[in-house]
Amino acid sequence: MRRVLWAICGAAALAGLGWAALWARGALVLPADPSAPSPVLVDIPPGTELRAISLLLERRGVVRSAWAFELLARREGVGTALEAGTYALSAAMTPRTILGRLAHGDVAVVHVTVPEGASARQVVAALAGAGLGGGAALASEVDDGALLAGAGLPPPAAGVRTALEGFLFPATYAFPPDASARALFAGMLAEFQQQWTPALAGEASAHTGLDMVQTVTLASIVQREVAAPAQMPVVAGVYLNRLKAGMNLDADPTVLYALGLESQQGALTTAELSVRSPYNTYLHAGLPPGPICNPGAAALAAAANPAATAALYFITTPAGRLVLADTLSQQEANIRQYLGS
Repeated sequence: MRRVLWAICGAAALAGLGWAALWARGALVLPADPSAPSPVLVDIPPGTELRAISLLLERRGVVRSAWAFELLARREGVGTALEAGTYALSAAMTPRTILGRLAHGDVAVVHVTVPEGASARQVVAALAGAGLGGGAALASEVDDGALLAGAGLPPPAAGVRTALEGFLFPATYAFPPDASARALFAGMLAEFQQQWTPALAGEASAHTGLDMVQTVTLASIVQREVAAPAQMPVVAGVYLNRLKAGMNLDADPTVLYALGLESQQGALTTAELSVRSPYNTYLHAGLPPGPICNPGAAALAAAANPAATAALYFITTPAGRLVLADTLSQQEANIRQYLGS
């Protein structure tokens, strides 16, 4: 009788293990919900152990079983190698896919492109449009001079409209979705520091006598004047000649910045050219208080290495051609010939 009972119990145990194995296999290889519409963000704090991670994934509904996920991680030998971070995970992913993301640290990121010549205001709009930075915090942090100091950059000069203008380097960035406004701008400032190399600083000093902020300011004007990289050193050379001659720069982009405009629609009016602002280079000699946009690498290189030219004036034709003039009379003749006014 005892033998019979053992046989019956053994058979039941084996059957139970069989069902458990079948269930576990499904939990190990099948998505929790193959029709899940979209990923969810799952934040794994630093120092979280495998069992807590597994339970978190089960609570968020992206795996069927915490136990099965933990078993899979240990079987794959990555139980102690899962990385902290914010992940975009979906119940439509297999447990192995989710495990791979955590093991490789494939954290969720939001890509944002800052185009060359974007103003600080446009950068703020791009970040906000991507759902980053917490909205109102962006407008506040972009004018925080303490961020410049934290990046090893000089404080904004008196009269500067926006503290970080000019130093939010144009590039495509990958940010965590929960990054603070301060962290976003710190990343851009760090990229600027990577681009402003000792070699570039030395070239600017040797060729123009301008310091970093002055060079970035000149580059920002050049960036807004011409889009073609080949034309930038020439335009920088013309403006440097005017600076050395003590002439006003008479740069339309500085007036647009003073007016709070991002682009020019037709010729500037007399009233616009007379706007009272330290950024108006028709009224004030020398460079404006600070940059008027965030210049890219080509504009920075042009401002540090201007082309050798005797020209004091230039125009850009509707076809994009750059036409130089050494004298005001030549400039006026070029305007009549190419611009019809």
